[in-house]
Amino acid sequence: EGARSHRHRRGVMNSANKTTLRELNDEEEYLVSKGFEKVDLASCIKYLRMIDEHKLRRPDPVYRAASLVVNNQKRAKLQKQDLYAFMEQLAVAALDVNDVDTCDRTIDVLRETFPSSSRVKRLEGMSLEAKGRVDDALATYDAILDEFPSDQRAMKRRVAALASAGRDKESIEALAKYLDTFMADTRAWERLAGMYQERGAYRQAVFCWEEVVAAEPSVHYHHRRLAECLYTLGQEEDLRAARKYYAAAVDMSNATDVRALYGLALTDNRLRRKGKVKGNPDPALDGDGQVPVTELGTHAAGLVRKMYAAGEKIGSVKPGLRAIVEGQLKTLLDV
Repeated sequence: EGARSHRHRRGVMNSANKTTLRELNDEEEYLVSKGFEKVDLASCIKYLRMIDEHKLRRPDPVYRAASLVVNNQKRAKLQKQDLYAFMEQLAVAALDVNDVDTCDRTIDVLRETFPSSSRVKRLEGMSLEAKGRVDDALATYDAILDEFPSDQRAMKRRVAALASAGRDKESIEALAKYLDTFMADTRAWERLAGMYQERGAYRQAVFCWEEVVAAEPSVHYHHRRLAECLYTLGQEEDLRAARKYYAAAVDMSNATDVRALYGLALTDNRLRRKGKVKGNPDPALDGDGQVPVTELGTHAAGLVRKMYAAGEKIGSVKPGLRAIVEGQLKTLLDV
């Protein structure tokens, strides 16, 4: 216990949280290794509270911890409010591990205590989804939204239900409507961008990724994903914008994002080819008219070569892969 407590004190704590993810992971490791077997209710309770605090979804350990706590509620000496919160966690985790019967039994208890609760109704909708009764689940969510139009979780469940039923157009419309109300939900913008990309609507996806980049400008792969959409659109203006976002991704990742390096090299190559088609003898320049487009592309290709050469030297790259990469660069980039 002393060693575990020492580990719990390590790590940087998020200012919005009382505990760190390292503490949570340590608690989970202890429970899985021996805590569940010992029926350590105190650790189970602590773990469930940490899961709720960090807004995480870890089905199997949450299911096991919540089951122990709820089934031993007298021994755990829980307050009613805490018990109901753990039951809600149990219901969701039970669905995640495909134990619909446990979910339904838990919902029955909660319904008796909170007959008009929108949270209980939302759980009922999730249970209906798990049973394949999507239309009934949607009716449940619609009933919640009729009473509480801005119920965030009900709106998100409605989007998920439509998507799981393959009703892509309706799910996109539902998610766009959700974002009209909850514009700061970055993950929702990411999801909408992905849904547009799956339908080939890259211009709309670009708009969504721009919202994500604006919200989280220091995350390198957001810049790369935006660049990939712009590259796919392929107009010269799009390619120049893609070049800048690829370059930002390379810079922010300290040149470790291989897809961004490839993307930067490919984008420069396409811009160079477009210049040749126009019959312009001068080298194509970037958007500011300063740097020939071949410079960044050549540099990016060189970094890819060095990365695979170093990997081959230390044995982290499979034999022969470096030669394949060299061939790709020569074929695709002429560099």
